[in-house]
Amino acid sequence: MIKVVLVEDEMPARRKLKKYIEKLKHPVEVIKELETVEDVLTFFINEPEVDLIFSDIELLDGNVFDAYKKLELKSPIIFCTAYNQFWMDAFETTGIAYLLKPYSFDRFEKALEKYFILNTGTASELKNNDLLLKLDSYFNRNIEETKVFQDHFPVKTSKYTYFLKVEDILYFQADYGVVFAFDKENKKHILNQTSLKSLEEMVDSKKFFKINRSELVSRIYIEKISRYDKNSIAINILNSKTILKTSQNKTAEFNSWLGV
Repeated sequence: MIKVVLVEDEMPARRKLKKYIEKLKHPVEVIKELETVEDVLTFFINEPEVDLIFSDIELLDGNVFDAYKKLELKSPIIFCTAYNQFWMDAFETTGIAYLLKPYSFDRFEKALEKYFILNTGTASELKNNDLLLKLDSYFNRNIEETKVFQDHFPVKTSKYTYFLKVEDILYFQADYGVVFAFDKENKKHILNQTSLKSLEEMVDSKKFFKINRSELVSRIYIEKISRYDKNSIAINILNSKTILKTSQNKTAEFNSWLGV
């Protein structure tokens, strides 16, 4: 029997995890469900016997890494989150997989397969130190292959969270520290808990370019470009009356990025 802990503050996400766990061929027991960083610290401080952890990252009272950095966890972690920017933090812990919400059962099952590959025996047969050595070896070989770009962004409202596809975004814009995404219907969405700088790491640089200090534009929605002034380019966006402009120090790089 594999003993697992669920670290998740949203009830629908916990229900989904438990539903997927029930579909697994291997016997799994959920021994604890935790919702906050404080819960994580309190539960794991006594080093309970846990074979595997399923963990969200942004919890009710903060970021789960605030707890994991204080604990010396020996159990492998499968991260299940809506945020792509924490993947490096995940691999600096005992993370073995990084599932981006909303994820399918197929991806969930493959993450479990990785656990069994690393754990050549049953969870009770393999010593924790052996598992940690295998984790170190695995990620030293595969860290560069693991990075994936964000394909959606969660947008939180007071009542619910919805998901905005990256392929539908015309451009991102930062305004007084708040980042907005404009979709192909020219609707404006507030992106929570991110910055324009972090967005550059989360999206494919072949598809998005930071044209100035506050705007990041999608290549596929650039309708046409023209000279704005001596050192700047005006960018007409498809399906939008908005005209964006490159900063002087970005113009040459932007032209090179476009191949013009």
